[in-house]
Amino acid sequence: MAQTEETQNGSSFQGISLESFLQMLEHERKSCTIDVHSGDVKGSFFFQEGELIDAEYGQQKGIDAAYGLLALKNPVFKVSNAMDRMRRIEDSLPRILLTAASRSDEESGEPKVKTMRKKLAGDAVVQKNPMLKRLISAITDIQGVKHYYLLNRQGKLITQSSVNKKVGDFIAYAIISGIQMRKHLDARGPHLIKMIMENGEVLLIIPGAGFIIGLLIELDASTEDVTKDIRSAIAQLTMKKK
Repeated sequence: MAQTEETQNGSSFQGISLESFLQMLEHERKSCTIDVHSGDVKGSFFFQEGELIDAEYGQQKGIDAAYGLLALKNPVFKVSNAMDRMRRIEDSLPRILLTAASRSDEESGEPKVKTMRKKLAGDAVVQKNPMLKRLISAITDIQGVKHYYLLNRQGKLITQSSVNKKVGDFIAYAIISGIQMRKHLDARGPHLIKMIMENGEVLLIIPGAGFIIGLLIELDASTEDVTKDIRSAIAQLTMKKK
Protein backbone atom coordinates (compact mmCIF):
# COMPACT_ATOMS: atom_id res chain seq x y z
CA MET A 1 0.00 0.00 0.00
CA ALA A 2 1.42 3.41 -0.92
CA GLN A 3 2.04 5.89 1.85
CA THR A 4 0.43 9.19 0.97
CA GLU A 5 0.97 12.65 2.32
CA GLU A 6 -1.38 15.50 1.46
CA THR A 7 0.32 18.64 0.20
CA GLN A 8 -0.84 22.01 -1.05
CA ASN A 9 -0.55 20.96 -4.68
CA GLY A 10 -1.45 17.27 -4.56
CA SER A 11 -0.37 14.01 -2.96
CA SER A 12 3.13 12.61 -2.45
CA PHE A 13 3.60 8.86 -2.85
CA GLN A 14 6.12 6.42 -1.42
CA GLY A 15 6.18 2.64 -1.37
CA ILE A 16 4.75 2.17 -4.88
CA SER A 17 6.68 1.64 -8.08
CA LEU A 18 6.89 4.77 -10.22
CA GLU A 19 6.55 2.61 -13.34
CA SER A 20 3.39 0.95 -12.00
CA PHE A 21 1.89 4.33 -11.14
CA LEU A 22 2.58 5.69 -14.63
CA GLN A 23 0.91 2.62 -16.13
CA MET A 24 -2.13 3.20 -13.95
CA LEU A 25 -2.40 6.78 -15.21
CA GLU A 26 -2.31 5.51 -18.78
CA HIS A 27 -5.04 2.92 -18.16
CA GLU A 28 -7.26 5.46 -16.42
CA ARG A 29 -6.56 8.09 -19.10
CA LYS A 30 -5.57 10.72 -16.55
CA SER A 31 -4.43 14.26 -17.29
CA CYS A 32 -1.97 15.42 -14.62
CA THR A 33 1.60 16.31 -13.74
CA ILE A 34 3.84 13.87 -11.83
CA ASP A 35 6.59 15.70 -9.96
CA VAL A 36 9.45 13.33 -9.07
CA HIS A 37 12.38 13.80 -6.74
CA SER A 38 15.20 11.69 -5.38
CA GLY A 39 17.40 13.57 -2.94
CA ASP A 40 18.19 16.92 -4.51
CA VAL A 41 17.32 15.74 -8.01
CA LYS A 42 13.84 16.45 -9.36
CA GLY A 43 11.80 16.53 -12.53
CA SER A 44 8.31 15.98 -13.92
CA PHE A 45 6.20 13.79 -16.20
CA PHE A 46 3.29 15.41 -18.06
CA PHE A 47 0.21 13.35 -18.95
CA GLN A 48 -2.69 14.28 -21.21
CA GLU A 49 -5.66 11.88 -21.26
CA GLY A 50 -3.43 8.97 -20.33
CA GLU A 51 -0.64 9.77 -22.79
CA LEU A 52 2.84 10.78 -21.67
CA ILE A 53 3.41 13.86 -23.82
CA ASP A 54 6.48 15.43 -22.19
CA ALA A 55 8.99 15.17 -19.34
CA GLU A 56 11.43 17.53 -17.72
CA TYR A 57 14.61 16.60 -15.83
CA GLY A 58 17.19 19.29 -15.11
CA GLN A 59 17.98 20.92 -18.45
CA GLN A 60 16.57 17.98 -20.39
CA LYS A 61 13.09 17.76 -21.88
CA GLY A 62 11.19 15.07 -23.74
CA ILE A 63 12.26 11.45 -24.07
CA ASP A 64 15.77 11.93 -22.61
CA ALA A 65 14.24 13.53 -19.52
CA ALA A 66 11.83 10.59 -19.17
CA TYR A 67 14.70 8.09 -19.22
CA GLY A 68 16.61 10.18 -16.68
CA LEU A 69 13.65 10.20 -14.28
CA LEU A 70 13.05 6.47 -14.68
CA ALA A 71 16.68 5.79 -13.75
CA LEU A 72 16.38 7.54 -10.36
CA LYS A 73 16.87 5.40 -7.27
CA ASN A 74 14.00 5.25 -4.76
CA PRO A 75 12.04 8.17 -6.25
CA VAL A 76 9.23 9.95 -4.41
CA PHE A 77 6.53 11.50 -6.58
CA LYS A 78 3.65 13.91 -6.24
CA VAL A 79 0.55 14.27 -8.40
CA SER A 80 -0.59 17.79 -9.28
CA ASN A 81 -2.78 19.47 -11.88
CA ALA A 82 -2.25 18.95 -15.59
CA MET A 83 -0.19 21.54 -17.46
CA ASP A 84 -0.58 22.75 -21.03
CA ARG A 85 2.65 21.32 -22.49
CA MET A 86 3.93 20.94 -26.00
CA ARG A 87 4.15 17.27 -27.02
CA ARG A 88 7.80 16.24 -27.12
CA ILE A 89 7.31 12.50 -26.60
CA GLU A 90 5.90 10.35 -29.40
CA ASP A 91 6.90 6.89 -28.13
CA SER A 92 4.28 4.87 -26.25
CA LEU A 93 4.64 4.47 -22.48
CA PRO A 94 5.16 0.67 -22.74
CA ARG A 95 8.06 1.16 -25.17
CA ILE A 96 9.62 3.82 -22.92
CA LEU A 97 9.35 1.64 -19.81
CA LEU A 98 10.81 -1.37 -21.59
CA THR A 99 13.72 0.62 -23.02
CA ALA A 100 14.42 2.14 -19.58
CA ALA A 101 14.44 -1.32 -18.03
CA SER A 102 16.79 -2.59 -20.74
CA ARG A 103 19.19 0.28 -20.16
CA SER A 104 19.24 -0.51 -16.45
CA ASP A 105 20.17 -4.12 -17.25
CA GLU A 106 23.02 -2.99 -19.53
CA GLU A 107 24.42 -0.63 -16.90
CA SER A 108 24.52 -3.43 -14.32
CA GLY A 109 27.02 -5.27 -16.55
CA GLU A 110 25.82 -8.72 -15.46
CA PRO A 111 27.37 -11.93 -16.79
CA LYS A 112 24.83 -13.85 -18.85
CA VAL A 113 24.49 -17.62 -18.47
CA LYS A 114 26.68 -17.70 -15.35
CA THR A 115 24.41 -15.19 -13.65
CA MET A 116 21.33 -17.20 -14.60
CA ARG A 117 22.78 -20.43 -13.25
CA LYS A 118 23.92 -18.75 -10.04
CA LYS A 119 20.41 -17.39 -9.59
CA LEU A 120 18.98 -20.86 -10.16
CA ALA A 121 21.25 -22.44 -7.56
CA GLY A 122 20.46 -19.90 -4.85
CA ASP A 123 16.75 -19.30 -5.29
CA ALA A 124 14.78 -21.05 -2.53
CA VAL A 125 11.50 -20.73 -4.46
CA VAL A 126 12.99 -22.58 -7.42
CA GLN A 127 14.54 -25.29 -5.24
CA LYS A 128 11.16 -26.10 -3.72
CA ASN A 129 9.48 -26.55 -7.12
CA PRO A 130 11.03 -29.34 -9.23
CA MET A 131 9.05 -28.43 -12.35
CA LEU A 132 10.10 -24.79 -12.11
CA LYS A 133 13.70 -25.87 -11.57
CA ARG A 134 13.63 -28.05 -14.71
CA LEU A 135 12.04 -25.24 -16.71
CA ILE A 136 14.74 -22.74 -15.74
CA SER A 137 17.46 -25.31 -16.45
CA ALA A 138 15.99 -25.74 -19.93
CA ILE A 139 15.84 -21.96 -20.43
CA THR A 140 19.49 -21.45 -19.47
CA ASP A 141 20.50 -24.02 -22.08
CA ILE A 142 18.76 -22.16 -24.92
CA GLN A 143 21.22 -20.27 -27.10
CA GLY A 144 20.62 -16.52 -27.26
CA VAL A 145 18.66 -16.07 -24.02
CA LYS A 146 20.19 -13.23 -22.03
CA HIS A 147 17.72 -13.18 -19.11
CA TYR A 148 14.53 -14.89 -18.01
CA TYR A 149 11.56 -13.61 -16.00
CA LEU A 150 8.93 -16.01 -14.64
CA LEU A 151 5.57 -14.80 -13.34
CA ASN A 152 2.50 -16.65 -12.12
CA ARG A 153 -0.82 -16.38 -13.97
CA GLN A 154 -1.81 -13.43 -11.76
CA GLY A 155 1.22 -11.46 -12.97
CA LYS A 156 3.25 -11.78 -9.76
CA LEU A 157 6.99 -12.27 -10.23
CA ILE A 158 8.20 -15.71 -9.10
CA THR A 159 11.86 -15.49 -10.03
CA GLN A 160 14.17 -13.85 -12.56
CA SER A 161 17.82 -13.96 -13.57
CA SER A 162 18.30 -10.19 -13.75
CA VAL A 163 18.79 -7.84 -10.80
CA ASN A 164 16.55 -5.36 -12.62
CA LYS A 165 13.08 -5.47 -11.03
CA LYS A 166 11.39 -3.27 -13.64
CA VAL A 167 11.04 -5.74 -16.52
CA GLY A 168 8.79 -8.07 -14.48
CA ASP A 169 6.36 -5.20 -13.92
CA PHE A 170 6.36 -4.45 -17.63
CA ILE A 171 5.67 -8.10 -18.55
CA ALA A 172 2.64 -8.16 -16.25
CA TYR A 173 1.46 -4.88 -17.77
CA ALA A 174 1.87 -6.24 -21.32
CA ILE A 175 -0.13 -9.38 -20.53
CA ILE A 176 -2.93 -7.38 -18.89
CA SER A 177 -3.06 -5.04 -21.89
CA GLY A 178 -3.18 -8.03 -24.24
CA ILE A 179 -6.07 -9.58 -22.32
CA GLN A 180 -7.98 -6.29 -22.44
CA MET A 181 -7.45 -6.06 -26.21
CA ARG A 182 -8.63 -9.67 -26.57
CA LYS A 183 -11.86 -8.88 -24.75
CA HIS A 184 -12.53 -5.79 -26.86
CA LEU A 185 -11.83 -7.63 -30.11
CA ASP A 186 -13.49 -10.89 -29.03
CA ALA A 187 -10.31 -12.74 -29.99
CA ARG A 188 -8.11 -15.47 -28.54
CA GLY A 189 -4.69 -15.10 -27.01
CA PRO A 190 -2.29 -13.49 -26.59
CA HIS A 191 -0.13 -16.55 -27.32
CA LEU A 192 3.11 -14.63 -27.85
CA ILE A 193 4.11 -10.99 -27.40
CA LYS A 194 7.27 -9.79 -29.14
CA MET A 195 8.75 -6.40 -28.28
CA ILE A 196 11.76 -4.98 -30.15
CA MET A 197 13.73 -2.57 -27.99
CA GLU A 198 15.75 0.49 -28.87
CA ASN A 199 19.06 -1.42 -28.84
CA GLY A 200 17.71 -4.18 -31.09
CA GLU A 201 17.26 -6.78 -28.36
CA VAL A 202 13.94 -8.58 -28.20
CA LEU A 203 11.67 -9.33 -25.27
CA LEU A 204 9.52 -12.41 -25.83
CA ILE A 205 6.53 -12.89 -23.53
CA ILE A 206 4.99 -16.35 -23.63
CA PRO A 207 1.89 -17.07 -21.53
CA GLY A 208 1.87 -20.73 -20.51
CA ALA A 209 -0.52 -23.03 -18.68
CA GLY A 210 1.18 -22.48 -15.35
CA PHE A 211 3.56 -19.54 -15.88
CA ILE A 212 4.09 -16.37 -17.84
CA ILE A 213 7.60 -16.54 -19.29
CA GLY A 214 9.58 -13.49 -20.34
CA LEU A 215 12.84 -13.93 -22.25
CA LEU A 216 15.29 -11.16 -23.12
CA ILE A 217 17.00 -12.24 -26.33
CA GLU A 218 20.49 -11.22 -27.46
CA LEU A 219 20.96 -9.07 -30.55
CA ASP A 220 22.18 -11.83 -32.86
CA ALA A 221 19.79 -14.55 -31.67
CA SER A 222 16.95 -15.97 -33.76
CA THR A 223 13.64 -15.25 -32.06
CA GLU A 224 12.04 -18.06 -34.09
CA ASP A 225 14.58 -20.61 -32.82
CA VAL A 226 14.30 -19.40 -29.22
CA THR A 227 10.49 -19.54 -29.36
CA LYS A 228 10.61 -23.05 -30.82
CA ASP A 229 13.06 -24.22 -28.13
CA ILE A 230 11.07 -22.78 -25.22
CA ARG A 231 7.80 -24.24 -26.49
CA SER A 232 9.52 -27.61 -26.88
CA ALA A 233 10.83 -27.39 -23.30
CA ILE A 234 7.35 -26.52 -22.00
CA ALA A 235 5.81 -29.42 -23.93
CA GLN A 236 8.34 -31.89 -22.51
CA LEU A 237 7.73 -30.67 -18.97
CA THR A 238 3.98 -30.98 -19.44
CA MET A 239 4.37 -34.58 -20.66
CA LYS A 240 6.56 -35.46 -17.66
CA LYS A 241 4.03 -33.93 -15.30
CA LYS A 242 1.30 -36.17 -16.74
